[in-house]
Amino acid sequence: MPILLVFALTAACLPVKWPAPVVGNGRESAIRFTAAAVALSLLAAFWLRTWVVRTLVRNPSRKLEVAQGYARVRRLLFFVNLAVVVVCVLVFGWGWSVRELLGGSAEDWHGAPPFAELAVPLPYFLILAGAWLIYYDAERILHQTTVFGPVNRAFWSRTGYFLHHLRQFLLLVLLPVLLFVTQQSLARVAPETTSTTWYRVGSLALIPVLVLFLPLLIKPLLGLKPLPAGPTRDHLTALAQRLQFRCSDLLLWPTHGASANAMIVGLLPHVRYVIFTDRLLDELTPAEVDAVLGHEVGHAKHGHIWFYAVFFVLSIAVLGGLLLLVGQQLDAMGFELPPWVADWLPLVPVLLTATYLFVVFGYLSRRCERQADVYGCRAVSCANPRCSGHDATTVYPARASSLCPTGIRTFIRALTRVGEINGVAASSRARAPVSVRGLMKGFLSWLKAWQHATMPQRVAFLLSLIDEPQRERRFQRNMLVLRWGLILALVLALVALGEAVSWHEFLAAL
Repeated sequence: MPILLVFALTAACLPVKWPAPVVGNGRESAIRFTAAAVALSLLAAFWLRTWVVRTLVRNPSRKLEVAQGYARVRRLLFFVNLAVVVVCVLVFGWGWSVRELLGGSAEDWHGAPPFAELAVPLPYFLILAGAWLIYYDAERILHQTTVFGPVNRAFWSRTGYFLHHLRQFLLLVLLPVLLFVTQQSLARVAPETTSTTWYRVGSLALIPVLVLFLPLLIKPLLGLKPLPAGPTRDHLTALAQRLQFRCSDLLLWPTHGASANAMIVGLLPHVRYVIFTDRLLDELTPAEVDAVLGHEVGHAKHGHIWFYAVFFVLSIAVLGGLLLLVGQQLDAMGFELPPWVADWLPLVPVLLTATYLFVVFGYLSRRCERQADVYGCRAVSCANPRCSGHDATTVYPARASSLCPTGIRTFIRALTRVGEINGVAASSRARAPVSVRGLMKGFLSWLKAWQHATMPQRVAFLLSLIDEPQRERRFQRNMLVLRWGLILALVLALVALGEAVSWHEFLAAL
């Protein structure tokens, strides 16, 4: 859950006056309690690893059940680990100790060295690195064979597995956090420079530059390689041509079987890549891989990547203007915040933005994923809306202009197999009595799928299109209204806020 983690780490690096230890007394006790909390978190990871290894050694036929249980518990431990770090910072006094040690005072960061803020979430970094080393044994035994039979593939070495996860973490999580901390460090050591107009303009201009050219960094950072020449590449290239889709290259992500996934990155065709992991290509049939490519192409054809970029920029500007307006109104009323509220004030923009994105962007993302699912079905559909199967003589129309039952079922098979490989249940079981365990499992499944919707929901919608083809047309119209309506609402809100707070102050705040 990279987005949630980015916000959590950003919040930890804010210039907040962290409280003195509630438990214990002084810096030494804060360090001891924090070390003990980190050790307990790693012990939980070791217990999970041991359960997976012992269960599969004794009974390999339970592989799918163990994979799903492992995925659920690991998701739960993700939140537990975040909670542990929160306790370390707020209760054990870790944040207070760091600021006192590196900032010269527990009151502020003035005089602290650059990037000193990263020491506050250090317990989480230690838990994460330790968990990667511990989970290696569980991941290796889970991937020695697949759900569908043996695989002739060597798994990572422990070092390779660690570096594989480290590179993903650096790119998807730590990079935006480092940009934020760099901004704070520069403001601390060179306040005259950061207050100039040219610096502010340059900082804002850096964002679209990064968005446009980040795909060029992804390739070397993740160790991506061009998809080797052969039948698979030729087949996918022909499908891309039939869909009239352009990209810079089709890339292979060598994960040694650690991941079954695909993604599209890049706004412009010349810096756009479609990425497939090795395991996905190994374990899906050619028709299913076609459906996966169709899903990724659907994101580009429907303009989702551009839409997300515009949505994020407008949303951040509107939220910033809203906070500025509230501040001006409080000042006009002569309202003074209590000291304890002022100490926590830097957290407000981060929490507000995180909540907004979780609710609003989460909803939008789930709808866009559904739209890409439909395009994936169309990519492997023939022109017969009542066909009962495809064979070597089937003709597929250009530009994914048709939708047929076989294409829908092909995409569902691809979706289901990817879910099974990754330890995600693809279909709902019979309704069981309500229980705490069942509610927790359901909540974790929904939380994991907050950007994509759960697998049963995605499958159920696609199956409904077989009996109700007109539902797809209604869905596409609703998506058009939703996207343009949201952009229009954000633009109008931005204009209104600019007029209310004055454009000069608004641009200065941004």
